[in-house]
Amino acid sequence: MRFYITLLLLTFIINNQILCQFLNSEVIANSEIESILYSGLGKYYYVNSFDVNLRKIDQEYYIQDKSNLLKDCFVFVAKDSLTYSTILFGVYKAGTVLWKSREFSCGKSIIFSGDIWQIRNLKPDKVYVIFQLPFIPDGYESNIWLISWDGINGSIVNEVNSEDFSTISSTTNSIKFVDIDGDGNEELLGVKVDSTIYHTEIDTSISYAGKTLYTWNGNIISDYGATLPDILPKNKFDATINTTLKFNNNTFTYKYLVANSANSIQSIQTFAIDTDIDTLIEKQVPSKWICFNSTFLMVIFTVDPFYIDDEDSKIAPGGNDISFTLLSNNLPSIEKFYLQGYNGDSNDFNNLRNNSKSGYTVVPTVIFDTLNTQSYLDTLINYCIKSFKLNWIINQNTTDKYDSLFNAAKTQLQQNNNNVVRTTLQTVLQQVNIDSTNNLTSEAYALLRYNTEYLLEQIPQSSPNLLVRLTNSQGNQIPASNVMYYEGSWKDAVNNGDGTFTVITTKPTVSIRMFYEYANQTVNNVPAQNNTYTFITVNAAVQLKNSSGNLIDEGTVQYYAGAWRNFGTTVNGVAYKELLPVNYSFRMTYEYVSIDKQQNLSENPVVDFNTVLCTIKVTNVNNQPLEGANTKYYSVAWRDIGLTDSNGEITKELLPKNLSFRATYNNVSQDKQQDISVNNLVEIMLNVP
Repeated sequence: MRFYITLLLLTFIINNQILCQFLNSEVIANSEIESILYSGLGKYYYVNSFDVNLRKIDQEYYIQDKSNLLKDCFVFVAKDSLTYSTILFGVYKAGTVLWKSREFSCGKSIIFSGDIWQIRNLKPDKVYVIFQLPFIPDGYESNIWLISWDGINGSIVNEVNSEDFSTISSTTNSIKFVDIDGDGNEELLGVKVDSTIYHTEIDTSISYAGKTLYTWNGNIISDYGATLPDILPKNKFDATINTTLKFNNNTFTYKYLVANSANSIQSIQTFAIDTDIDTLIEKQVPSKWICFNSTFLMVIFTVDPFYIDDEDSKIAPGGNDISFTLLSNNLPSIEKFYLQGYNGDSNDFNNLRNNSKSGYTVVPTVIFDTLNTQSYLDTLINYCIKSFKLNWIINQNTTDKYDSLFNAAKTQLQQNNNNVVRTTLQTVLQQVNIDSTNNLTSEAYALLRYNTEYLLEQIPQSSPNLLVRLTNSQGNQIPASNVMYYEGSWKDAVNNGDGTFTVITTKPTVSIRMFYEYANQTVNNVPAQNNTYTFITVNAAVQLKNSSGNLIDEGTVQYYAGAWRNFGTTVNGVAYKELLPVNYSFRMTYEYVSIDKQQNLSENPVVDFNTVLCTIKVTNVNNQPLEGANTKYYSVAWRDIGLTDSNGEITKELLPKNLSFRATYNNVSQDKQQDISVNNLVEIMLNVP
């Protein structure tokens, strides 16, 4: 509570500071303008001025000066101090009256206190100031004066009658503006009373259709017979909607991002979609907007009437995009959206469908408890066709692909082959993820993905003739690459999409082949009716030990299955991998030397590799040991072993293989090739004394 009280006090203080600021500036300007008028006209005038810059922040007045033609200016009206009936208008800036009108002898006393001011860009190159001056004695009837200003020159735009009155008057305290022809320029609207006097209307409940009107778009219209059309155009804009859909915690989040082109004439004040608000869990409405459900089963977002004159509340041409969010449990479908522009009056929801810009997007739709899967597949096919027409699916080939898959699923469903249907729908989901990058927009992706996932959940898995599964050595099911069975030739089993495969055959027994990690295992004479067969991998362990029998690291292991495949690197001397229990070739690489070994994992899942302690002994021609001789061995390149000791020897653990060795002493080198698996002592004699 203390926080809100503090906030209210701060708001009050700030608003009062602003009020004091422009009141002080206008008091000073009034005094200066009165002095200038007295010195120029020889008469004393009371002046009521209006600080354009400061009043822009005061919501009581409507100010629209996009070209800043009145920057740092005051607009003013002055009445003579004797009769209060002679008036003139002008523009003042920094001690100078830039322009003033002639004096008008209105014949009635003018009340300053009720003045209404508006400044509008009814034309791009001019700003128009509207004065509304109440008369004495009743103060209810006002004279409306229209002043144009191009930054240098001003002029009175409205006509003046023989009594020096403006021919426009009002019995209210407001002026109405609409864009009658939809050209982006507003017109002032009034109802004809007689041949000379025209009244503006404020009551928005009054219908203007068919009435004789006074309109003004910056030039007086000589023929006052203009009539307001039945519907004011509210579609003078170009907009785009981007829709994204996310699914989390059993809830779909529909997000609509609306953008208004910089070339548009009108701002957007209403966004609506064809869906029932009762299907929604939550609505996230932009600031200064409201949301409600119409009688036409349409969810409508529109600018709060309280903020309708606030330019920032609407989606302005070239301005910031505005997002609207709906939360629902319901799946996406294709329905129409409607966008309606702002045209100077209240919303017109009755004409929303025919006086707007419309298109198609994805919206929540109700799914009935009783689902006809055949009909639902027809719905998905229809989504594909419509998505292509809406450019949500980018090309014909992609459309044909999904059309073919859904039609195949229909045929498979008619054959009661649920497992194959499930496989086809899994293929759709795989392709949707692939195509989401380039071939599908966010709308098409949402339609195809989430509706296919829903349909897949509704199709049960058929009771298989032979269910084939794969588990690891701990008994946990793992996904196989493929399963084949032999029936005259090797055929693919049905992938159930959950890591299992189904063999559908009339034979009592079959041979089946499991594929995993590039290898395969075949078993024969497996009962094929109402049976489950489980392939089990083994936890293959490849070990590297030194000559002392101790486990050592840094050994890199591969196995051969069509090509050499990565197995792993020894950790604490051992590398592990789950593999099918068949015969493999293994390769161990240690210190750049590789050796191969073949082993059937069904007989022994532990594959041992051992190094030998290779000793290189270097002597001279007199068979004396050479200390400090540099030694190397060759494996793809020459690799360092080290310098011999006082006995002329050096040792290194190496895999037992035929290798080339080299000893160098005093620039004399000698090579020797030797299979250290047969003899691990390599003796090299150098031709040195």
